[in-house]
Amino acid sequence: MVEPLLKRLDTYDYDMLIAHSKLTEIKKGAYIYTEKTPSNYLYFIHQGNIRILKEIGDGKEITIFSRWKDDIFGEMGVFSGETYSTTAKAQKNSFIYYISKGKLNALLAQNGRMSLQFTKWVATSLESSNAKMRDYVAFGSEGAIASVFIRYSNMYGIVTTEGICITEPVRITDISKQIGISRETVSRVVKKWKQKGIIKNDNKYFLIKDMHYFRKLLGCQYCGVTNCVI
Repeated sequence: MVEPLLKRLDTYDYDMLIAHSKLTEIKKGAYIYTEKTPSNYLYFIHQGNIRILKEIGDGKEITIFSRWKDDIFGEMGVFSGETYSTTAKAQKNSFIYYISKGKLNALLAQNGRMSLQFTKWVATSLESSNAKMRDYVAFGSEGAIASVFIRYSNMYGIVTTEGICITEPVRITDISKQIGISRETVSRVVKKWKQKGIIKNDNKYFLIKDMHYFRKLLGCQYCGVTNCVI
């Protein structure tokens, strides 16, 4: 998994960054910013979960990534232009720090060590996002859904004698939102996998019995990316 940025910083750099930031509370379901609004701030998660999404038309949207405690978001805008290219929405009640683009640029210009950590984190995050978009686009609906299950297993999976047990609930609606595919399509693919014995579930908790099927479907043996998470 991608190590959160704030955990990559030493104590001095962390304290300096937080000292120049402000803390605010964001309620579940609230938007922090939307696509095409001015990218004035970079954000750090003190507590909570933020979903970064992109609308793809016809009321559909895909999840670019999810960010958790000690990670940053808003970089696709702050470091790449004058506006955000995505939308950020709180998945639960969250506390986040924010720092203005001007203050951030001044800090990074003065501190090469901090700047290097930012550069490494952004590169790793971009690599992970590119791999996710490849899975979602190149392998059809079934491949996109398989990618979500692999990523959930990497985040919440426990190896058992039967297979990999995902310890967090997996909802069909959430998968649909992740990849911009209809709920009906996701249900149909999941039902097919259950009939083939590839997965089984107890309500919203899934057991992946044949991970090889998913990895072969996505050509994982040809992919060098290791940060496969939601």
